[in-house]
Amino acid sequence: MSNNGNVQNVYIPKSYITDELGGRIADIYDFSIHGGAVGTIELPAEIPDNAVIVGAYVDVLTDPTSGGAATVAIGLNTTTDILAATAIAAVTGVVVAKEQSAAFKLTADRKIQVTIATAALTAGKMAICIDWVGPFDNVVPR
Repeated sequence: MSNNGNVQNVYIPKSYITDELGGRIADIYDFSIHGGAVGTIELPAEIPDNAVIVGAYVDVLTDPTSGGAATVAIGLNTTTDILAATAIAAVTGVVVAKEQSAAFKLTADRKIQVTIATAALTAGKMAICIDWVGPFDNVVPR
């Protein structure tokens, strides 16, 4: 804020400050724990209803392998809204799965879903990190 070129401090009422306005959540898919059968695996980490997903990335700790042409997808509202079905050859290193320009809102409390399709995995470990803001349902304007 400016007043005749002078910078002023801005008071933010405590009622506007909350730790419930977003964050980062991370969970791990690990073949040795979750298996690699074709299907959808739900991880335990949860993001609240009405949160806005603003970004996501996957840190591939162990490259996924398969005896066939397996794909991996990651989602919340759907099985592919974080990462569309991707051939495992491209799931290596750090994968930017969702950019801020493609933000979307959750329609319920959601857990991370990892979907394996086309062929089973025989190995793999991935840290899935998701950034979100909100939900803003309980913020009271003054």
